[in-house]
Amino acid sequence: MIALIVGLGTWLGVVCYSIATEPPPGAPSVAALADRVQKAAADRDSDGFQALFDADTVSDDYAADYLGRLGEHAPRLQARVEHRDGHDFLLLRSAQGDSLCTAWHITERDGRRLLDGVPPAGNLCAR
Repeated sequence: MIALIVGLGTWLGVVCYSIATEPPPGAPSVAALADRVQKAAADRDSDGFQALFDADTVSDDYAADYLGRLGEHAPRLQARVEHRDGHDFLLLRSAQGDSLCTAWHITERDGRRLLDGVPPAGNLCAR
């Protein structure tokens, strides 16, 4: 019985520590957000990419599905922030100049910048 209590206490301690040390979602600035998006895409890091989105705007497998569809383009993408009509947007565009481009609205929550998974109303990728 004592071993069970000690085991549960240890497990609870590990869970609490994991929650307390988990990095917050998003990024501290729009520039850091762009850097993290570009790195996650290049590395095909679906967990890191998923953590950059407002969890209320995307499904749990959004990042893995998106990165899976990028295929060979992923390492050659460039992320940049644009300010339009009073809002910040992040554009992830192919460095090869082809038509691959995705735009997300940048939101703020608790001082952190996050991507909103709801597509913008306008075509922000048009040059």
